[in-house]
Amino acid sequence: MKRNRHLIPSVWSRTLPEVGLVTLLAAAIVIWSANVALGEDMSALFALSSPGRSTFTTDNQEVLLGLNQEGGSGLSSYSQYLFGYFNMRVKMIPGNSAGTVTTFYFTSFGDAHDELDFEFLGNVTGQPIILQTNIYASGKGDREQRIFLWFDPTLDFHNYTILWNPQQVVLPKHYRFYVDGVPIRVYPNVEAATGVPYLKSQLMYAMGTIWDGDSWATEGGRVKIDWDNAPFIASYRDYFADACTDNDASTTCAMAKWWSQPQLQALDDSLIGQLDWVKKNYMVYDYCNDYARFNGTPPECAYTRPTSILYNTNSSLSSSAPSPTSSPFSVNPSSPGPSPVLSMSSRTLKYAQPIILLSTSLIILHISMQAGF
Repeated sequence: MKRNRHLIPSVWSRTLPEVGLVTLLAAAIVIWSANVALGEDMSALFALSSPGRSTFTTDNQEVLLGLNQEGGSGLSSYSQYLFGYFNMRVKMIPGNSAGTVTTFYFTSFGDAHDELDFEFLGNVTGQPIILQTNIYASGKGDREQRIFLWFDPTLDFHNYTILWNPQQVVLPKHYRFYVDGVPIRVYPNVEAATGVPYLKSQLMYAMGTIWDGDSWATEGGRVKIDWDNAPFIASYRDYFADACTDNDASTTCAMAKWWSQPQLQALDDSLIGQLDWVKKNYMVYDYCNDYARFNGTPPECAYTRPTSILYNTNSSLSSSAPSPTSSPFSVNPSSPGPSPVLSMSSRTLKYAQPIILLSTSLIILHISMQAGF
């Protein structure tokens, strides 16, 4: 199997108790930014299906997935993961995409598989694309949430991020879904309390697909694909993974990672505010509220409301994170503002490359001095 040469080696194990949260987050953002600035070779990370409908751009920094009447296409990572921090920048199908489904997700295989989904449900020109997230654990899914986005995802690349860690009980042990740095969903590990399985033991591949979903994707299947607009093309680039890849050593690996440290095991007050803002202004479906479908409320839904138990409003993380009241998005929910730092364009990052590399060197020097290297 082809190795993923872009995974970051763990250098934190000796220094985590001594390194502050700001240093951890700064290091993560700088390393991610440096990867984007230098450009990812997507062909080294992913295999493509349906060669006639999927391709790498000439510089191998972008994947184009296509859909026509003959079928769809996809990408699959060479590496498998168990816990990590993942980001993909995706540009959705422009124009009339009704009936199409574009995805970025993680999955294992088999009847009892685990899966984490970003699914983008196409729409007619001028109508908003719906983002559906879903979670399968030990083969059980049906945990859909749907939101409208506060920007047009067809005009530019945007960041779709998953933070997945294995630690603590109830709230801190969770998945987080982010869009351009804004949390849109939290899924806690409440297996001990409820018996609901958590995704903690199956290695998963990173995948992306585009396919015909016109039996259900747009207005419940009422609006069909207009094949006169084919081929439909979605673009993927700048994949980033800081993750564990060994099933046997995953817990040990995860404990040493920045994304499993106590500061990142819960949402702070400002991030909770952003999550509430998304739910209030953009959520259109939540399986937790579909009482008729489940003849009640699924047991894990009692735990999906995060609290800031590890933080207060004077903490360093809370003060450094943008609050929804100061976010440009919350001024007018119908008009998107500028994206957070993780959605900087590749051009911006390219010009910032010397600063990024210098910052990386300074952070590494700082960590080395604290560790006594």
